Formats: sequence, C-alpha cells, structure tokens
Amino acid sequence: MWVMGYWMQHGGFRPEEILALSPQERTVWQAIAELNRQQHKEDIRDAVEEALVDVLSALSAK
Repeated sequence: MWVMGYWMQHGGFRPEEILALSPQERTVWQAIAELNRQQHKEDIRDAVEEALVDVLSALSAK
C-alpha cells in the first residue's frame, strides 16, 4: 500500500497507526497524499521551467 509508505516517510507514522484508521480516514489520507504528490510534481515542473527560462535568457543576452 503506497499510502502507508508515503505517510511513514512524510508523516513519521508507524504502520499500525495507519492500519488502525477507519476506511473513510484512509480514503482521506490517500487523497491528501495524492494532492501532495501532485503539488510536488507541479513545484518541480515550475522550478525546471524557471531555470530553463533563465538559461535561455542568459544565452540570448550574449
């Protein structure tokens, strides 16, 4: 279960804590984890785009 791995790594939770959640709580935790992963991807994409713009600007200024 990737959700367990996510929360162990990012939240410091133990497996038994995660398994003790109700199915509804696990669904919420999974949604939060998915949103966090998506946000992380978007942050990386934005950083790469900004770096590329900086590089292209520097090259065109020469």
